Amino acid sequence: MKADTFNAIDRLFAPMQMILKIPVYQRNYDWTETNVRRLLDDIKTVVQDHKSHFIGAIVYMESQNSDLGMPEYLIIDGQQRLTTITLLLQALKDLCGKDDQQAADMIESFLTNKYSPDEYKIKLKPIKSDNVQYEALLNNKPDKIDQDGHVYKNYVVAKKTFKSWIESGIKPIEILTALRQLQVVGISLKKGEDDPQIIFESINSTGVALTNSDLIRNFLLMSDHDQDRLFEDYWLPIENALRRDNDNYQLDLFFRQYVIMKSHTTVAERKVYSTFVTLFKENEYTHESALQELKKYVEIYSSFLYPEESSYSDEVKGYLADLKQLNQTTCYPFLMHLFADFENQVIDEQTLNKVLRLITIYLIRRSICNIPTNSLNGLFAYLYSRVFRISDNKDKYYEALNKYLFAQNNKNAVPDDEQLRFALVHNNFYQNLPLSRLLMLDIENGDTKEKLSTGNLTIEHIMPQTLSKSWRQYISDKDHEEYVHTLGNLSITGYNSEMSNKSFEEKKKILKQNSRVQILNEDVVDKDKWTIQDITNRSKRLADILIKKYHIDQVVDPKIEFENVDKIYLSDPGAATNRKPVSFTLEGSNYSVKTFKDITIKLINILDQDDPSRLVKLVGLNWKGNFDSPNANNKLIICRKEDIDNKIKWHYAEVRDGVYVMVGGPAATIMHVLKELIDFYDINENDFSISVRAKK
Repeated sequence: MKADTFNAIDRLFAPMQMILKIPVYQRNYDWTETNVRRLLDDIKTVVQDHKSHFIGAIVYMESQNSDLGMPEYLIIDGQQRLTTITLLLQALKDLCGKDDQQAADMIESFLTNKYSPDEYKIKLKPIKSDNVQYEALLNNKPDKIDQDGHVYKNYVVAKKTFKSWIESGIKPIEILTALRQLQVVGISLKKGEDDPQIIFESINSTGVALTNSDLIRNFLLMSDHDQDRLFEDYWLPIENALRRDNDNYQLDLFFRQYVIMKSHTTVAERKVYSTFVTLFKENEYTHESALQELKKYVEIYSSFLYPEESSYSDEVKGYLADLKQLNQTTCYPFLMHLFADFENQVIDEQTLNKVLRLITIYLIRRSICNIPTNSLNGLFAYLYSRVFRISDNKDKYYEALNKYLFAQNNKNAVPDDEQLRFALVHNNFYQNLPLSRLLMLDIENGDTKEKLSTGNLTIEHIMPQTLSKSWRQYISDKDHEEYVHTLGNLSITGYNSEMSNKSFEEKKKILKQNSRVQILNEDVVDKDKWTIQDITNRSKRLADILIKKYHIDQVVDPKIEFENVDKIYLSDPGAATNRKPVSFTLEGSNYSVKTFKDITIKLINILDQDDPSRLVKLVGLNWKGNFDSPNANNKLIICRKEDIDNKIKWHYAEVRDGVYVMVGGPAATIMHVLKELIDFYDINENDFSISVRAKK
């Protein structure tokens, strides 16, 4: 490796035959107008003070093009600046008049190889997706130019700027002289001795920061001898599927979701690239096998972003459209597993639809209840690996996923119907317009999505957001604030907020004219006025519709486990020693736990709920508080805190009404507590078992 400082144009665009090749692993030309204007400001300073200006480092590898007998420079880093410099040169050339022929000729010699075949006429060779636009611009073929692309936009910025300079008295030859004073540190690599990948990753250039997709592309293509074919066959289709409007956002988001999916854990943005490299090495991928897999998952992932363009069934497209509308991207790592199983015929289309419905409704119910989404990143990162850690669960694919979701607690729990009803009646839905549109379309359309779509629909308030005099006659400010944004006061029209704060009579006319919306408004258009009671009644009616639509039957199947487990029974208390409980089964129902303490407390809650008087009898306490039972001195289940041996107080917990139970200590002792409870409640011991994590 050798480094020296030189003027970029004179060295890299010298008036001689040469090729400047941007390899396929480089990112697209992404410099924005801001980047170009910053460089133009620097050039203006050079014009004024005639001093050289440093613009960063250029890393290149020089070789000889044997076909043409000319030097070829492979640009490892710095393509954004070099491409921009050529656009500035072309813009200046196009402004040269008859009196500026010397400058125009000199620029032509910098940009082209005058005596080379057409294929090598233009010195700079951007990557394929940019090269079409670049050649069209330099060859003056406006019909082939994408005017929304960075190549053309930046050319226009430069041309307008140079034109204003020329009009102010600066000559084109002066601007060209300033351009030739742009200096770089040129780092020349020697083939076979220097590793361009390592050097590329370590450079912090002054141009656009590298994205994760840039780094991954470089990693997969830079050192491969067959990089051109891999680019054409794999990377270009990957990029075309996700890159829209010259924006890498979705491509970068895909790679983050992909590494989360592969690693079964959350991954911070800054660690996406390093995690990808680790996965590549651990799975012993080749460049091609990694690209093959990426292409497969990109095809799946693009269906999430653009469901209407996918080849899946209308039902599948409907669920994906709902998730997209709700912006529920946290589930995408799991969905990539799900769709891969469908593509690999692990599951059929019916199962795919059932799981999509489960996930969609789970997320809709959470959104309705306004539950924070921060815990979902972790849930969906490990959902697939947790559920299908036991491979037999794939035979009960939907059932296993259903059971796992319903086993969640705290923030990840499935909201029940009571929570859902309260939220639908009382919550502010206007703060979440995508959710509001979805709910109203689901109410109006029933089980189909054919009648109405979100296209030109506007969320409208029946009682307006600002009360006019006619509304204040029967609506107080307090009630208005509480009910104005609730579901019962919202509807949809295609009238672009025409309802505004009109009177109720005027609003009814608009709603009646919008004859496509019937179910939503059937209890609005028949009213003489719109009161708080009407809003409440409508909220309850719409809530009934949505609760029925978003109902999920909970799967209860004790045979479905999420870890390799051994079963232990009360007849062998010693079997619990040094074991980790996962769940327990009581009369066919399965309950998830993490400790033996959890088992004791959860079991008492279940038994006490069925027969509250039994626990009182067990500890010897009658309803008057007198001890009159031989069990009154029970050392495992007692009634008074003062009866607990001070030496082991921390092993006890109050479960209700002054009743203390042994919940700590050796696992074998806890098994005796559980046995006493089971026996006292007349439950067959064979109907109770504990699943503990398997030793192997």
